[in-house]
Amino acid sequence: MTIAFNRAMFAVLLLLVSSILAVGQGKIPPPDPTFKLQGLDGKIVDLNDERGNVVLVSFGATWCAPCTTELLSLNQVLNEYRGKPVKFFWVSVERSEQVSNGDLKQYARQRRLAFPVLRDTGQMVFLQFADKVRLPMIVLLKKDGRVAGPATFGMKSQPEEYKAEIRARLNKLLNDRAETGQ
Repeated sequence: MTIAFNRAMFAVLLLLVSSILAVGQGKIPPPDPTFKLQGLDGKIVDLNDERGNVVLVSFGATWCAPCTTELLSLNQVLNEYRGKPVKFFWVSVERSEQVSNGDLKQYARQRRLAFPVLRDTGQMVFLQFADKVRLPMIVLLKKDGRVAGPATFGMKSQPEEYKAEIRARLNKLLNDRAETGQ
C-alpha cells in the first residue's frame, strides 16, 4: 500500500508541477498559427506574409504600464536592426469600444513607435498563445514563419537587461541558418 500511495502522490505532484510550468509559459504554440490582424487603416495584415524575416509581435494594451515600458525598450532595439530582416509589430488586444483607432494612433505617436500597430479586438490571435490575458506578451516568428518557442510574458528584468535578452533571441533566430535552409 505504501508503494501505491507513493506512486499516486508522485503522479499528483508531477501533474501539479507541469501545470504550474505550463501556466507560466503560456500554451504550446500552434504549429501553424493564424496571424491575420487589422491595421489601424482598417486593412488586414497577415504576418505569414513576412516569411524571410524574423518577426517580433508584442501584444499589449494602452492601459498596461508594463506594456508601455516594454514598447519603449523594443523601439530602441528595433533601431539597432535597421536594414536587417527583422520586423516588429505591436498588437493591441483592446476592444474597439475600449480604445479607438485614433486613440491607438495617438498612443503610438506619443511613444514614437517605429513599428506598425495592429488590433486583435476579439483576442483570437492572442488566445492561440495564452489561456487568459497576461500582458505584455511577446511571440517570435522564425524566418520560415514558424513560432520560435512559447510566448513570453512581462519584462522580468530591468530595461537594459531586457533589451539584451531580446537582442540575444533575435540574433539567434537571425543566425539560425538550419531553420531557413540557407
